[in-house]
Amino acid sequence: MAPSAGPCAVGVCLVAVALLVSSFSTLAPTEMALRYNFVLSTVSPSVEITPGLKFTGPFVRFIRYPRTIQTLSYDSSSKDLLDGRTKDGLPLVLGVAFQYRLLPTGLYELYHQFENHEGDYIRLFGLMGVHTITEVATRFTAYQFFNEKQKIASVMRDELDSRFQKQLFASVESLQINEDDLPDAFTETILMAATSKQNITKMRKTQEAKIIEFQTARIVAEAQANVTVQKAHGDRHRILQNGHADAAIIDAYVEAELQAYGRIHDDLRLGGASLLKYIWYDTLGGGGVAANRNEDQDFQMLIGVNPAAYIAAE
Repeated sequence: MAPSAGPCAVGVCLVAVALLVSSFSTLAPTEMALRYNFVLSTVSPSVEITPGLKFTGPFVRFIRYPRTIQTLSYDSSSKDLLDGRTKDGLPLVLGVAFQYRLLPTGLYELYHQFENHEGDYIRLFGLMGVHTITEVATRFTAYQFFNEKQKIASVMRDELDSRFQKQLFASVESLQINEDDLPDAFTETILMAATSKQNITKMRKTQEAKIIEFQTARIVAEAQANVTVQKAHGDRHRILQNGHADAAIIDAYVEAELQAYGRIHDDLRLGGASLLKYIWYDTLGGGGVAANRNEDQDFQMLIGVNPAAYIAAE
């Protein structure tokens, strides 16, 4: 009996070692997991999210799920573009991608409600995405798809996120509309309308530029007119001042002549024709108030000529 106990002990030790080794498992930083006992076919409701080496116990393994953001795409490369309709009834082909993240707090419910086999939830997520995206597309017109794609993508993301959190225990982080094919006739009409709108905008800008140009020209013309008017006013004042000065000089000369000849009249007792002759000969001799006494002047004395006579030289 003793010799047979040795192999049994060795076998028990090997089984114990195997069970001990299988009782440990590692969890990556990008993973979270549920504990599954494949002997009892039960799943623990606690979610493992801390990475590292874990003691799971014998006959237990991890059902792993990603902690990172995952992308679900509907595109031509995978031949699963979405067929829908716009609000105005036009056919619409959409290529969409959205990013989702599983919620650790709902992971146990996700497994129990939707997982017959590991990974079944991905197909369900895809079906929910198709239904939600095509439904939201019917809220917008073809013109809005042409001009407000970012706004529509935001509405789609909000609607997906609401449904995923309430029903699928996940959140939708972002969504992109990569393709939106509308009928060619509509697209061509929109492009023509956009071109016409651009031309209208261009002409309006040109009109505004011309208005500014003409306003500037008017301001310059008004400024030049003001300069001309001010110059005319200046010339007018200059001419008036010169006229007043000349008149004052003439008045002063005349007044001086009157005073001078008045003294001649009083001192020499000249009057009438005698005074007129004196004035005439004095003028011929360069006399008078305005005469320059420093210059030698030659003059001719006409004897026997009536001083009242007008003599014109040819």
